[in-house]
Amino acid sequence: MFDAGPTNESIQGRIDMGKIDPAAAIEHLLADEDMVTLCELQRTGDEVLDVIALSENQHSDILGWMLDPREGHGQGDQILRDLLTAASMKVARGESGLEKGSATSRFFKAWPPSRIRTSGFGSAFYARELGMKAAERVDLFVIDPQNKYILLIENKAGAAHREAQLKLYRKCFDEMVDENIHLRGYSHVFIALDRDFDAEESAGHPCSESWLHMGYEWLKTSAGRALLQVERGNAAAKLVVGYCNRQSDWEAPQAKKCIELAAILHQRHPDAIRALVEPSAGRIEKEWLGAKDPNPSLLFTLQNKGVVELLRETKGMAYVKTGLHRLLPKLPLSSIEHARAWLDVCPTGWERFRGAWWPLVMNIRYSDQTKTKFNLRLIWNAGWVDDDYDAQALRSRLKEAEPRFGAFEDSQFRRVPIDKGLSLAELAKEIEQLNVKLEAAAPSC
Repeated sequence: MFDAGPTNESIQGRIDMGKIDPAAAIEHLLADEDMVTLCELQRTGDEVLDVIALSENQHSDILGWMLDPREGHGQGDQILRDLLTAASMKVARGESGLEKGSATSRFFKAWPPSRIRTSGFGSAFYARELGMKAAERVDLFVIDPQNKYILLIENKAGAAHREAQLKLYRKCFDEMVDENIHLRGYSHVFIALDRDFDAEESAGHPCSESWLHMGYEWLKTSAGRALLQVERGNAAAKLVVGYCNRQSDWEAPQAKKCIELAAILHQRHPDAIRALVEPSAGRIEKEWLGAKDPNPSLLFTLQNKGVVELLRETKGMAYVKTGLHRLLPKLPLSSIEHARAWLDVCPTGWERFRGAWWPLVMNIRYSDQTKTKFNLRLIWNAGWVDDDYDAQALRSRLKEAEPRFGAFEDSQFRRVPIDKGLSLAELAKEIEQLNVKLEAAAPSC
């Protein structure tokens, strides 16, 4: 079972609006040194993606810009290489669901990671139309006239891929190629990107025999490289970092610090933050305009939109963390970490194997937009094991508790779904039961 963890110092400083006047609670929040620091860190500056919400077409425009080696992001062909390498590895591990004779499968058989990493893709460029009607084409084409291939990328940022749509896109593209002699010698690679991609359901994805379904995990490599270039003064790389941050679970150090501060403030001032984030932006503007003596919190919200939005986004998982600790009082707060849309719980006995992160976590995400139901997964990442331990030996112990980890044993990263659509109480029960099995499987020394 969970051992009682140390009391979080921030909870000791919690301000309860039930004990003091609500206005005074807001004053305590705004005067908090961590709030002052968060306001400074959260300044949008020249981070354009902090102030706009991208449409699907705009997502594709930015992705195309990033994949084009000749654009001004300063990454050359490295981002395109990251995508191709991740796709090739997925096919090589047998995790794609592709038929062996499919065009996409044949391409990656000829292009293993070693060839991709030692080849140049500087002649590649992206296109959005290729003379095709909008209803008959994918979101994005990447054409490489030197290496003779075309990537067809259907890019979903939250919506689901549909079989009829993918079949239509492929049929119309094949017809277009037949009418253009110039393109007949090119290999064709069909990739369906989805921000909510679940690798465990590859066989169930539409047209998986011919389309390679992927998430955005490959962008983490691109983000880390771009961040180094930002630090060297490449301002254009900031857009790459910002986009990767929003499409994958990767977070820049400054973003992580902001989330850490937001979590502390949620624990210290829960009721004050609830009062601050509940009104919509339009309602706040209207109230401020109509008030003879405006509440200072209204002005603060209007002046610090980025901070309030971050507090609003992290509120859900902050309260999930608090709720789980309430339902499972022996669950140490030190074993729970969360971001805007996910929460990780480290099973008892596995904490000491942590490297950059816990190698094994019970991962929680929202099931739907209501944010009242949750999906639970087990995630294993051998790359997060501390160097002093044998990742393969730990994986073998994990397989005893959850036999599904016996599949794809050469894979460094594995996600195993446990349950979906759980209420908070059901989630707590599942975590408690799962933790018993995982604790028993953890090596004793």
